[in-house]
Amino acid sequence: MKAVLLAVNASFSHTSLAARYLAAACVEQGLPLSLVESNINERAEVITARLVKEEPAILLCSVYIWNRRLVEDICTRLCTMYPQITIVWGGPEVNGSLEDMFSRLPFLTYLCQGEGEEVLPALLAALWAGREPSGVGISSRQSHRGASAKVASLDTLPDPYENEAILSPVKIHYFESSRGCPYSCAYCLSAREEGVRYMSLGLAKARLAALSTKVKLIKFVDRTFNADPARARELWQYLLNLPGDCRFHFEICAHLLTEQDFALLDDPRATRFQFEVGLQSTLPSALTAINRPMRPDLVLAKVERLVAQVKVEVHLDLIAGLPSEGKSEFLGSLNAAMAARPHRLHLGFLKILPGTTLSALKDNHGYGILPYAPYEVLRTPVMSPRDFAELKELERALERFYNGRGSTAALSYALQFLPPSALLAKLALSGEGLVEEKLYLALCGDVPEPELLRELCRFDFLALEPHRQLPPSLASGGGEEGRLLREIIYGDIEQLWRLLPKSRGEKPGSILRSLRLGLFGQQTMEHLGFAASNAFIFDHSRPVSERTTPLTVT
Repeated sequence: MKAVLLAVNASFSHTSLAARYLAAACVEQGLPLSLVESNINERAEVITARLVKEEPAILLCSVYIWNRRLVEDICTRLCTMYPQITIVWGGPEVNGSLEDMFSRLPFLTYLCQGEGEEVLPALLAALWAGREPSGVGISSRQSHRGASAKVASLDTLPDPYENEAILSPVKIHYFESSRGCPYSCAYCLSAREEGVRYMSLGLAKARLAALSTKVKLIKFVDRTFNADPARARELWQYLLNLPGDCRFHFEICAHLLTEQDFALLDDPRATRFQFEVGLQSTLPSALTAINRPMRPDLVLAKVERLVAQVKVEVHLDLIAGLPSEGKSEFLGSLNAAMAARPHRLHLGFLKILPGTTLSALKDNHGYGILPYAPYEVLRTPVMSPRDFAELKELERALERFYNGRGSTAALSYALQFLPPSALLAKLALSGEGLVEEKLYLALCGDVPEPELLRELCRFDFLALEPHRQLPPSLASGGGEEGRLLREIIYGDIEQLWRLLPKSRGEKPGSILRSLRLGLFGQQTMEHLGFAASNAFIFDHSRPVSERTTPLTVT
């Protein structure tokens, strides 16, 4: 009886930590298990074909809001092909009425609730022994057990990456140093669990040291990484000292940051860190309704300080559709969030997950909630479907013009004269095309110096695009910049190396392939803080923060 575990991720770049934990737990107990990993951008028939080649007698599915409908399709196909197949579901989507799930999904054989590292090996061992699986967290059509399984100590869990010799450097790999959350947000499934369980620092450090040598980005799934500030500081210090260039992403509560944290993070090596901060809203009544007792002014003050003072990349999260927050109030939250200038601003839409405190809203006739995963709110008593549609357009503009390019010089200039929400509304109507060109054409009538905006758009384009030709609306110099760049490259090599010390020793032709040159007027250079220069070299072999070098050319 071959068992196959199916993990369908939210995108190609993601990997499944849960599936790896489950597979490692089974292997540790001598239970063979094959992992098939896919993503929601693959068609059901393609994923099904991969599973058919595995010839599973038992299919185990890790089910989330982003993959549930696709997994249902896959399971329906496999059950039709193999009527005797045993199909087991686990994951966050296994909650609420189990009887209802069995009734609506005829292909299901078993459901696993809670943490599966102990439940799944017990279930597989029983099936292979010819026994009916039973125990905490295991339900069948005949026996529904409401209790969810929980691992007593995270230190007892096997290393989820131990059996993977090669890990993809282009994908995100996840790490869990704690389970649970000290907060009880009404929209979150973690609110059902009391307390936080931590992996011992020694074990966490050892596993992180090993994993960081194999991958480029490790994303912690800890709900609130700095819930214990002293523990968080110790891990941050340890990670800063690790060799290599692996980066680390943490979900934190900004209001918990202390002077000790800022002192620690004021370190050039902190560019390795990304902090994700959940602001969600600045409206007090909305925060009260979701049981999130945090002062938005304090959160934003800490975010502003992070952005201005330390080298950490800061992501800020907002949620549209919260109780009592209409469109105008949400735009106020958006304006306040963008004023803090986070490196990325994520605009999400409220989802009412079954089993959460907010799930009672489904009985409120003022709410329109998608009845299947992802359970997104489509209408509230204070936000119409049209409001949601307009916010979706703003979200697309935010991703394209802000998150996709960063807080660029042109965008920062335009934001001096337009509220963020109004700016995004204009950009949402700009249509397809090159970002900097569309930004200039959409906003040139709203700034006092349109030519300065055009020059700043050209600066951003040259800094972000290594090879693409400038669009006609931003072009300048008539080819002179390319000629001057070649003169610099093939002229005084020592002068070039003084300008670009990290290129020392490279041949001019090799250096040229990664460089662009831009000439700019006095007003632009003064605006950018380089009044004594008249040009920039953009070195696309370097990170964005190290890419721009001012110089004077004649």
